[in-house]
Amino acid sequence: MAERKRAEEEDEEERKKKKNEVVLKMKEEQEEEKKGIFSMVLGGGSEGGRYGSVGESGGLMGEIQYCGSGGNSRSGTSSSASSVVDESDHCHMTHDVYQRLLANHDSYINANGVIKDGGGGMVKIPIPSPHRDEPRFPKEKFKTLLAFLFLFSNWIFTTASLALTHERVPNYKPLPDVTLDAVTTQEWGLDVSEIIIMITVYLCVMVLLFHKHRWILFRRVFLMMGLLYFYRSITMYVTVLPVANPHYPCAPKANYTSPVLVAKRVIQLLSGFGLSINGKHTFCGDYIYSGHTVCLVLAYLVVREYTPRRWWLLHWCFALLAVTGVVMVLIARGHYTVDCIIAYYITTRIFYIYHTLANNTSLKESGPSNFFERLWWYPLFWRFERNVQGVVPRHYEWPLPWPRRWSSKNPQRTS
Repeated sequence: MAERKRAEEEDEEERKKKKNEVVLKMKEEQEEEKKGIFSMVLGGGSEGGRYGSVGESGGLMGEIQYCGSGGNSRSGTSSSASSVVDESDHCHMTHDVYQRLLANHDSYINANGVIKDGGGGMVKIPIPSPHRDEPRFPKEKFKTLLAFLFLFSNWIFTTASLALTHERVPNYKPLPDVTLDAVTTQEWGLDVSEIIIMITVYLCVMVLLFHKHRWILFRRVFLMMGLLYFYRSITMYVTVLPVANPHYPCAPKANYTSPVLVAKRVIQLLSGFGLSINGKHTFCGDYIYSGHTVCLVLAYLVVREYTPRRWWLLHWCFALLAVTGVVMVLIARGHYTVDCIIAYYITTRIFYIYHTLANNTSLKESGPSNFFERLWWYPLFWRFERNVQGVVPRHYEWPLPWPRRWSSKNPQRTS
C-alpha cells in the first residue's frame, strides 16, 4: 500500500513539473515576442508596425502576424495572401516606415510579411502544442503476460484441487434437486453444452483480437478468469458433493494421494482443457461451482461490454447460447442447480466490480471512502489498471500488419 501511494505521489509531482515547465516556457516566449514588437516599431508613435514570423505548433510550421496600432498587437495565421494589408484594420505600413526599417536594421520583409535578416535566416517563434488531458490506453504487453501467467497458475491450482477432491467424493446417492428431479437425464446434453462453450469462447476471442485495445481487454479477461478459477479451486475442495449423475464414467479412486499422482491427473486434465467431450475429464467432485456456467456467462458479458450497442442481435445470440448451455448441463446432470446459480452470481459480481473500478479513476485512489480497496485482489487490479485512464472505447482495427490495405488507419467503428 505504501508503494502504491509513493507511486501516486511521484506521478503527481511529475505532472506538476511538466505543467510548470510549459507555463514558464510560454511566458518566456511571450516576453520575447513583446521585445521583438517594440524593437520593430520605430519612432514610438501611433503608426504601428506590421511584421510576421514563423511559428511552430503541433509539428507544423505556421506564420504568426503581429499588427500594432497605438501600442496594441494582434496575432493570426499567415497565408499566401498575408502580404495584402487590410485597409479596414488601419494597420498598414507606409513606404516610409519600410525605408526606416531597412535603414536601421540589417533585415528586410519578404512578400509574405516574414522578417528575414541579411544572412538569409528567419525569425522563428516556437509555440508549444496545447496540453490535452485525454484518456490514455497503454498496451503494456508485459502486464498482459503476467495476467496470463496468473490465469494459468490458477488453472493448474484448480485441476490439482480436483485431483485431490476426486479421492474424497462420497459414495452417496445424488442430492435432492428441484431441477434434476423434474427432468429425465439426457447424456448428450453435456456434449452439446461443451460445444456451445467452444463456439462462444472462440467468438469472444475474435472480438478481443479485432479490438483496438486488445491488450487491455485480454489482460482484464485473464485476471477475472484467474480469480474465478482460484475461488472455484477452494469451493470444490472444502465442500464435496456426491456425483449428480450416477452413470457418469468416473475414474476409480486410488485411495491415496501423492505428488506424482496429482501431477499425472493435472496433466491429463490440462491436455483436455477441462472438457469431458474429449474423454480426458474422468474425475468427479468439481461441482461447486459450475465451470461451464462461468465460461458461458463471462463470454456473454465480455461481448456485451466491448461491442457496439447496435450489435444487439449478437448480444441476444450470446445470451441465448449461454442459457442453452446451462440448461444442457442441467438436463445431463453434469451439475446441481445450486452450482450454476453460484457460478452466475460470482461471475457477474467479479465482472461488475472489476469494471466499476476500472472505469472510475477515483476508485483507483486510496481513501477512507473507497471500500473496494479492502478487496484482497485490489492491489493486483491497481497494478494492472492504474495507467488506463477512462472507459475503453469500442474501437476496432485489423490486428495483423498485413495486408496493408486492411491494416491502414481507416475510420474506427464505435458505439
